[in-house]
Amino acid sequence: DLALIYDGYLAALEGKHSDSSTRLYALAEFLKQNPSAIASTNFYITDIYDFSAPELEIIKSIANNALSLTVGITSGYSNPNKRIYPDRVAKKLASLCEGRVQIERNDESLPDSVDAISKKLFSYISTSADEKAENNGKVALRSAKDRSDEVMRLALDVAKGVREGRRYKDFEVYASDLDAYGQEIKSTFARYEIPYFIDKKELLSEQAKARFILQAIACYRTDFRLGEVCDFIKNPLFSIYSRYGEEGAYLFENYCLKYNVRFVPTSTDDCFKKHEERKIFNAKEQKSGFIYANIDDKVEILDNTVENVIPEAVRKEVVDILTPERFKGSKNIKVFVELTRELLEKIDPYYVKYVDKIASQSEYFRKCAEQVNSKLEAVLDEIVEVLDEQADINKFESVFKSMIKTLKIALVPTYLDCVFIGDGESRFAGNGDIYVLGANSGKLPSQSGGGVVLTDKDEQMLSALGVEITPCERQKALDGMYAVCDLMKKPQGRLVVSYPDSGDGGALRPSTVVFELQNMLCENGKPLEIERIDFEHYTTLEGKDLQKAALALSTKKACFNEVLKNGVSGRCDANDTDVFGAALSLLSEDEKKLVNDSRVSPVKIALPEKSYFAGRTSVSRLETFFGCPYAHYFNYILSLRKRKDGTFEGTENGTILHFVLEKFFGDVRDGNVKDEDEAKQKAYEYFDRAIKENNFEVLLEKADTGRILARLKEEGATLCKDLFKVQKRSAFRPFLLEAKIGEGKIEPMSLEFGGKKVELKGTIDRVDILDDKFIIIDYKTYKSADLTLKELYCGQKIQLYVYMRAVEKSLGATPCGVFYFPVYSSFTDESGNRYKYKGQACDSRETLGLIDEMATSNPDCAIVPFKTDRKGENLNPEIHLSKEGFDKLGDYAVAIAGEGASKIADGYIKPSPLKDKCKKCDFAAICAYKGANERKMPKVKGLESFDTEGEKNE
Repeated sequence: DLALIYDGYLAALEGKHSDSSTRLYALAEFLKQNPSAIASTNFYITDIYDFSAPELEIIKSIANNALSLTVGITSGYSNPNKRIYPDRVAKKLASLCEGRVQIERNDESLPDSVDAISKKLFSYISTSADEKAENNGKVALRSAKDRSDEVMRLALDVAKGVREGRRYKDFEVYASDLDAYGQEIKSTFARYEIPYFIDKKELLSEQAKARFILQAIACYRTDFRLGEVCDFIKNPLFSIYSRYGEEGAYLFENYCLKYNVRFVPTSTDDCFKKHEERKIFNAKEQKSGFIYANIDDKVEILDNTVENVIPEAVRKEVVDILTPERFKGSKNIKVFVELTRELLEKIDPYYVKYVDKIASQSEYFRKCAEQVNSKLEAVLDEIVEVLDEQADINKFESVFKSMIKTLKIALVPTYLDCVFIGDGESRFAGNGDIYVLGANSGKLPSQSGGGVVLTDKDEQMLSALGVEITPCERQKALDGMYAVCDLMKKPQGRLVVSYPDSGDGGALRPSTVVFELQNMLCENGKPLEIERIDFEHYTTLEGKDLQKAALALSTKKACFNEVLKNGVSGRCDANDTDVFGAALSLLSEDEKKLVNDSRVSPVKIALPEKSYFAGRTSVSRLETFFGCPYAHYFNYILSLRKRKDGTFEGTENGTILHFVLEKFFGDVRDGNVKDEDEAKQKAYEYFDRAIKENNFEVLLEKADTGRILARLKEEGATLCKDLFKVQKRSAFRPFLLEAKIGEGKIEPMSLEFGGKKVELKGTIDRVDILDDKFIIIDYKTYKSADLTLKELYCGQKIQLYVYMRAVEKSLGATPCGVFYFPVYSSFTDESGNRYKYKGQACDSRETLGLIDEMATSNPDCAIVPFKTDRKGENLNPEIHLSKEGFDKLGDYAVAIAGEGASKIADGYIKPSPLKDKCKKCDFAAICAYKGANERKMPKVKGLESFDTEGEKNE
């Protein structure tokens, strides 16, 4: 019946009025021009508590010309909360009808609990124990951990009610925030096969086809600015149109962000250049124009795809479908309409595919989609009919957007028997139970979200001047309170009010409504309690818990979800085993396999041998493995990478400073730097070269990264000046800079395990020598850089000791220091010293003085570590090592590197991170085992733990 009436209503409109406001004005004008049309009709208006200007005009015409007019308004009379009731509306209507009004009073008889709500809610008055109304099970209060549990409890109540003979339409749901609850309701109700109708008018402008046109127009208007183009290609209609689908859109965006493409070229010729990542392919390194930092060799990509190919193809698809030239310049606005229609016609085949796809999820979406075409056509027809003038794309966009932004798609329920779900704008029948979800502070009643043109103070000032704003903010707040009060009076069955403790990334507080209901109601003479919703555990004991388990597992979809969520995650205890075992038996074989596969953390994978190592590996890769084998799997086996988005990151910072320091200390070594001023000029020169040779010019084009680079340039100059002064205090001189293992003076080095041999690769930032002594220096651009024995023991900081062995073997020299050198921008410490090596140094005071002469005169200010016991007599044996100590740590580093390489080659990927590694992991958002099997770093004191001889050191 509703569908027939609605079709007749649309036919009567004849497509002339596209939104509710124009329809109201049309009706008001019709009644004004045709008063006799309603002369023999009785009119009844109810369930409306405020009226807009056109509605008041309609009521005035009816009052003057109809046989009779009856308006039902709820009055607060002398209730404690009478301020929230719409008595003012009755006065306004009486004034409108010029005194020809008869007021009839009808008192409603309500149950005690509902009567208390009607009179006291939002009165904020305290109620003594003997004044509390007896609840008699009418009102229930609940709290949940989150929205998911809150909605699941609702679903179980509905499932239980229907099993006991009730109808789905006996349940109505009020959601304080439909956007927040909508998806949770849809997924949960789908699991329990509960039909539902969400009473939410969909904005036309948010539908895929309308957004496609708006996004296309935005591309034309902004001359194909990247942000607008990315929005366009992510539209589902373009994804269906494109040969590359959604993946192509993201590859396109990745390319443009990485290379700072601010405006997408619209030429039909090839525009995106071939920028290749640095690659390792078939054991051969392929250099490109855009390289990564030489900080380490973590970047290994095991494919040979040129990254511009798909982005360029997607760009051409955009140009092909939008034909940019046709929308340029000034035209009659009707021409823009025709061009828009041509674009709509071009995407029609893809829109049909899109509608079929979303309708497979729910017919609700098909009904939305069916109205889009007619409404868009109506808007375009109206533009043609009303406007006949010259316009550019900006004017056309303004007109088109303003028209469709106000249009909404209203739907009727898909099912005759379904759960009704609405919000503050919905009308609830109250024939059964009403559930109120999200009874949180600021949500029930809803509060203004800001963004108003006139503030409350502005309204008060205007009111004092005799200018009344209707409705004012105060009145809106009162209307919101009344709407909640009216809702809670309606259910003939139960009223269930619930709230979550958390949501939207933070803690949530219950609404005052919850405490007011507790204040005014009691159950069997006792205060009304708040039931805690708990789905953590089910037990096999007789009683409510078992009944709850039976309801929670009442469909096969629910069984699969609950077994996967609770059984696999370990949330259930031993008492629940039988419950989940029974649920598991109901699953299909494929579902059982999924459950069983997800019970166990992955330990090993089996891939072709070349998938693990392409003949060689880096020490930094082994360090990643020891930090977490699963993170290593993501990084080096799957080759996952963080998106490069054209912003300035730590890798760029390291690349530039490494380049500058390499070139600068090359000049220092060769005697080409005479003083601090020349050091500063050299730094400027090498900074500019670093930008150019690493293709970082794109960063200079953006204001924010440009400022960062300008500051970094000055920091680099200061760094070179300071280090020039520090270097003059040392008898050791720079010898090797950015030295690669297996090249030049550094002989090849390999790891052998299980009959296999893998070459090591790596770059040593700097080696300083004095006669037959050397120190290794590794620059670090982050503050937390340190070289501790416990990290070395766990395989986390083995790189420099492996490098030490390579240098020792190649030069035949003795190690006297292995250091990280933090070169981040910082303040000086208490001793006035800004720079400190971090790591282990030799145990010879004489040699320490040769590394930095201040080690003998003022050791606190020396750049080299100098740590003694409390008496100052003996050097700390964990910081200052003998030749045997360096040998022990070097042997251990090489041995554990071989062990790591062996496990990698064996396919070991078990998620077992070192403590706190997950907090800084690039893959935390996609890892299913975050925090699982976490390993603590052992306490390591002295060098005894680093013995590699005798019994195997586990």
